[in-house]
Amino acid sequence: MNRGAEQMQQWEHSYQDVLEFYVLADQLISTAAHPGVEDPDTQVEVVGLLAETVGNSADVLSEEFIVLCEGKPSRNRASRKRVEDALRHVYVALAEYTQAARALKAEARSLADVIVKRIKRQLEVVIAVFVDFITLSLDRIMQKQDVEELKQRQEKIALMLHQASQEPRA
Repeated sequence: MNRGAEQMQQWEHSYQDVLEFYVLADQLISTAAHPGVEDPDTQVEVVGLLAETVGNSADVLSEEFIVLCEGKPSRNRASRKRVEDALRHVYVALAEYTQAARALKAEARSLADVIVKRIKRQLEVVIAVFVDFITLSLDRIMQKQDVEELKQRQEKIALMLHQASQEPRA
């Protein structure tokens, strides 16, 4: 396989990683239909904002992924801001979910928590995807604790942060 075809295949795989957010948002909402959920309305109320935010962020991220693959350097700054904003919105929604989830009964919460954990892991994968194209300011996207967890699970991110710390400051 030639280099161009390999690159296209990699981009296709990375694009699917971004689109996985749609699947996770749907799964999160579908927890309300689970037989173990006694109050589906409360379930939708608690997970709805997170699911909506994940879906909206997937819209932005998929658009920006295509723009970045097209290789328009003039768009990199705008893309970076939009990507960082979309990712930050998901992290904020995750924090809000954690607070709101206290209103759920144990079984309903555990169903949602499984999907929420997958959303967090997928966020890390998507951040790694975008790091291939643009430099992200992780401190503008997430809390310090989230950055540390990300560095532990994503070698590419840890290397990027290490290299950034080694660069001389202006």
